[in-house]
Amino acid sequence: MIKWGIIGAGNIANRFADSLEKVTDGELYAVANRTIEKAEAFKANHPCEKAYGSYQELLDDDQVDAVYIALPHKYHLEWVLQAIDAGKAILCEKPATINQSEVSEIEAALDAKPVFFMEAMKSRFTPTYQAVKELVAQGEIGEIKAITTSLCRKFDEADASYHFEPGQGGCLLDMGVYNVALLEDFLPGEFILKHLDYHLHESQVEVEVYVNAVFDVNGKEAVLESGFDRLTDAKAVIKGSKGEIVIYDFHRPTKFDFIVGDKVTNNEILNVVDDFYGEITHVHANLKADRLESNRMPMADTKKFAAIIDQLKAEIF
Repeated sequence: MIKWGIIGAGNIANRFADSLEKVTDGELYAVANRTIEKAEAFKANHPCEKAYGSYQELLDDDQVDAVYIALPHKYHLEWVLQAIDAGKAILCEKPATINQSEVSEIEAALDAKPVFFMEAMKSRFTPTYQAVKELVAQGEIGEIKAITTSLCRKFDEADASYHFEPGQGGCLLDMGVYNVALLEDFLPGEFILKHLDYHLHESQVEVEVYVNAVFDVNGKEAVLESGFDRLTDAKAVIKGSKGEIVIYDFHRPTKFDFIVGDKVTNNEILNVVDDFYGEITHVHANLKADRLESNRMPMADTKKFAAIIDQLKAEIF
């Protein structure tokens, strides 16, 4: 039985704990928050053995096998490094890092003290995503020519937390990383920026609220549209030489259309439990096999995500 500790007690930590309850070979053992009161409240909703009022106390508990880091972006690096030092397996909520420099720090720490580490890009572990991957690998739409991705939502700043903070805020790190993850997975190669349109927050000039970027990747077009200031249909369109695939809500997909000529095949593949479950069971499979890295979400991909977002931010700011 794999014993998990959750660092952070916010909304996404609650969703992770809900899913973990349905996993047969793992259990929630401990939760930590900056205040013991919030940790105890989380424990009341998600029964576990320990509630800690500091993150380090959880990492010092030798009963914890793996940690899920569910903190705001700017705290990821610090607690990933602390978890590595404590010898824990790590699943870190996306984005794992703010930039490439932080990825390098994590790589150095893992070289010195190897443990399992994976960025929590849960969309890659859904049955729908895997079905699309298989169709593309089998050549059902031919050679990929272009991919467009759009994921924009209207955020009420009054209800936001870190979303509009300089450094860790902005649409790219919070939502655009989903676009980047899909584009990078289906279009391996160097991302060369060809066109960029963006809007900044009206008062926080270091926070981007909309980005529309067009890249060339080995002669193929990759489009990333991400925003906090408008609502768009959340979908990815993979265009091939023989057909195309439209993935709806590609950040948590359950539906896609397979289109060849005039024939449109609608597909719906519901998640097993939810969109966290596949990610958790994938981590368990890796831990049981004594692997230190996922083949679906390796460190090289985390590094590439950061490089693409850094490239965009360098142009914007």
